[in-house]
Amino acid sequence: MTNKRRFSRVKCIEKSIVETDSGPREVVLHDISLKGALVEFGNDLPVREGDRWKLFFQLDHSDVVLQFEAEVVHCRENLAGVKFVEMDLDTMIHLRSLMEARTVNPEQVRHELSFLMDDE
Repeated sequence: MTNKRRFSRVKCIEKSIVETDSGPREVVLHDISLKGALVEFGNDLPVREGDRWKLFFQLDHSDVVLQFEAEVVHCRENLAGVKFVEMDLDTMIHLRSLMEARTVNPEQVRHELSFLMDDE
C-alpha cells in the first residue's frame, strides 16, 4: 500500500469544539497536518461526508485558539477525517509552529508549506 499523503501528520490529542448545523459539540482531535485533521466524535453528533464544521482548539498553556473552516472527507465509526477549507493567518502561523515543534523533521513542514501554497 502506497502512502499518497503530501502532508505529514503529528499526534495532537486535544479537546476541541466543532460548530455544526446541530450546534456546538466537544470532540477530540487525534492528529493534525497543515491541510486537515482526524477527529473523534461522540454518538450524539451525526456526521456525513461533506458536512462543514468550524473547528476550534486551544493550544496547551496558552491563550491561543486555532480556528478552522473544515469539511468532513471521510468518516467511520466515531472518527472523521476533515480537510481545512479556510483558516486565518494567525491560525496558519500557530499551526506551522505546532507542527514544527511536534515533528522530528521541522524542515519537512517548511517544505509542505510550498505544496499548500500550490493548492491555493
